[in-house]
Amino acid sequence: MIRASTTGAHPMCINLYIMKLHRFSGKQSSAFIVIISLIVMLASCESKPKQKLDGNEIEMRHAHNISMVAINDSVTVVTLTNPWDTTTNLAKYALVERGYSGTSSLPTDMTVIEVPLLQAIVYSGVHASLIKELGSFEAIKGVCDAEYISDYDVKESIKRGDIADCGYSTSPLMEKIMTLKPDAVLLSPFENSDETSKFARIGTNVIQMADYMESTPLGRAEWLRFYGRLFDKGERADSLFSQIASAYETSKAKASKAPDKPKVLFDRPYNGVWDVPTSGSVTGKLIEDAGGQNPFAKYTQGGSAHLSPEEVIHTASDADVWLIRHTEPNLTMQSLEMDNTLYGKIKAYKNANVYGANTLEVPLFDDGSFHPERVLEEMVRLLHPNTDTSSAKLRYYNKLK
Repeated sequence: MIRASTTGAHPMCINLYIMKLHRFSGKQSSAFIVIISLIVMLASCESKPKQKLDGNEIEMRHAHNISMVAINDSVTVVTLTNPWDTTTNLAKYALVERGYSGTSSLPTDMTVIEVPLLQAIVYSGVHASLIKELGSFEAIKGVCDAEYISDYDVKESIKRGDIADCGYSTSPLMEKIMTLKPDAVLLSPFENSDETSKFARIGTNVIQMADYMESTPLGRAEWLRFYGRLFDKGERADSLFSQIASAYETSKAKASKAPDKPKVLFDRPYNGVWDVPTSGSVTGKLIEDAGGQNPFAKYTQGGSAHLSPEEVIHTASDADVWLIRHTEPNLTMQSLEMDNTLYGKIKAYKNANVYGANTLEVPLFDDGSFHPERVLEEMVRLLHPNTDTSSAKLRYYNKLK
C-alpha cells in the first residue's frame, strides 16, 4: 500500500486530499495515477522547517518572546516573536559590528543593524533610563513623550537641547527625526501597528521594543540583555541581569515565609473604568511573588481587566493594602474620598493602609520594567511589615495622610 504522509502539511491541503479521494473512489483504473499526484501535491504543501542558524544560542531564562544567536564575534541574530500571534515573528535583526564586511552572506529576511548604535531616537523614558544605566547615555539623540520622563539627567538634557523633544509617540515629529539622522528608532509596538513601514519610507530602521508584552517581571527585565547588545554593552547587561534576578529571587523567598497573604488592590478608575491587574500580568505576578493575594486573579489574560468601579469595590472591599500609582502633587486620604465616597467601604481605606506613588517624581515605572527586584522588595515591605527589618526609606510609595 502506498502511504502519503501528512506530517507538517497545511490543513487545507489535507482537506483537498480527502475530497479528491472521495471523488475518485470506485475508479480503480485511475486510482494509481491519482494517488501519485496526491503525494506530489502533499509534498508541495508541507510546511518547510525553519532554517536553523549556525552559532551559539544565548540562553534567555525568563523572556519568552525573544531569542538571540551569536553567529560569530561580529554578528548576533535577534528574533522577536509576535506577542499577538506567537506563530509568527514580529521582527528579526542582525546586529552587526561596525565595519564588518560579511553582511552579504546573511539571510535576507532580517534587518541589518550596525552596532553600537551611535544616534538613537528613544520613544520611551523607561528605555532611555536603561540606556543611561548601561553607559550609553550619549547615544540618545531624541525622545518622545518628554513630559512623562522622570529621569533627571534625561529631563535636563532635553532642557539644554542636547536631547531633542520629538513630540508624542502617537504623533512623532517626523521632520525633526529626519534631521537627526538616527541609526534607529526604538519604540514599543502595538498590535497591527505600521511604524516600521512609516520609518522605512525615510530610510530609518525601527527596533521594536516589545518587552512590555512579557508576562513576568523577570521576563520583561531580561530584554535588557538585547538592549545591551545594541550599544555594545552585552557583557555589562548580562551581569546586571544576573544581579537583578538573584535579588528578585531573594525577596520572593523571603515573602514565601510570611505567615499571611494580604489582599492587594491597585490604582483607581479612569474615565469610569478601573483597570485591575490579572494573574497573567506583570503586576499580578509581583503581587503573587510578594506573598499577596490578587482579588482579580480569576482574570488570566495578560495586562489588565477593565471593570466598573462598583464591581472592583464589591470584589476587593476586603483588600488589606491599597497601592495607588498617580501623578497628583498632593494625594491624601481626604482627597481620595472626595473623589469617590465608595472608597470608604474598602478595608484598606478604613484602616489607613493606603500608599501612593507619584510616578512623575519617582522612577516606579522605569524600575518596574528593568529593576523589578527593587519594586518587589518594597512590596514585600508593605505587605509584610512585621518581617521588615530595613530602616531605609521607602523608594516609591508613601503612606497617604
